[in-house]
Amino acid sequence: MKKTIGLLIAFTIILTTAGCKDANLKEGSNNLVTFNDSSLNIKTEDLYNELKEKYGINILLDLIDAKLLNKEYEDTEEMKTYVDVQVSSIKNYYETDEEFLNYIKSYGYESEDELREYFKLNYKRNLIVEKYVNNSITENDINSYYENKITGDITGSHILIESTATDSMTEDEQRKAKEEALNKAKEAIQKIKDGTSFADVAKEYSDDDSNYDNGGKMGTFNTLELDDVTRQAFTKLKVGEYSTEAVETEYGYEIFLKEKEGKKPTLKEVKTKIIDKLRDEKLAADSTLQYKAMMEFRKEKGFKIKDDVLNTYYDNTMKNLTSGTN
Repeated sequence: MKKTIGLLIAFTIILTTAGCKDANLKEGSNNLVTFNDSSLNIKTEDLYNELKEKYGINILLDLIDAKLLNKEYEDTEEMKTYVDVQVSSIKNYYETDEEFLNYIKSYGYESEDELREYFKLNYKRNLIVEKYVNNSITENDINSYYENKITGDITGSHILIESTATDSMTEDEQRKAKEEALNKAKEAIQKIKDGTSFADVAKEYSDDDSNYDNGGKMGTFNTLELDDVTRQAFTKLKVGEYSTEAVETEYGYEIFLKEKEGKKPTLKEVKTKIIDKLRDEKLAADSTLQYKAMMEFRKEKGFKIKDDVLNTYYDNTMKNLTSGTN
């Protein structure tokens, strides 16, 4: 958030300059700042060129996208809810409105309304990105996902053994912490193999305080709701089976038990969810897609920059962003 807001600090500065009522400042060749030594004078065009070089392309893209997107998409209740949530997530950190306003002003927003306009623009950009990526998803992609990754709803349980490894540890310390967690998971699996019920082992070993006291029950869920590692672990199991080897996940090491599996839904029933899942996977795998989507959208609308310097900045900026080198 701070990085994004920081890019827009100059926006308020330029609006303030552009809105000045002094007629003498409207012509670029007129002096903006004067000194006793006239050779030191700063002209309006000097300020414009400096701001253009440092911030111009970021500001210009916001202006371009706002015009295009506000014409493309009307404001909706869903969009307003999104904006409300984003603004509230910042407001909640501050006890008073004054503190909140001081914070957003430090990033170039003179009012809450300006901040809301930024989030509205962000929301509409996301609509273009989603449409762009959705169009790249083929029927073969959808059918393959359905055949290989979709099952009926699963009822399951798990045992979570958290690792104490942290980024601040040395590599050796992290390795030892992971080994300790893995050994504890292996010990739990052995207890199940020796005849102790999964539920009792969960109560004794699991670090998931949301469900260890009820035997590690996760409830009933669809595989589309799961991350890939957990989904693969469950789909490999038959009903009644548990993981005979600890599964390393982002939370540590887990042992899964598949208790029930419902009837597989039809493709028609889950097609929209599959497209959403494939889109999210594509965006997670390739961060340049969001920039490519907006480039394509602007191009479709006949977008051209008449200023040669800004046009070069645009080309270079988009080249860096779409190649992942920025």
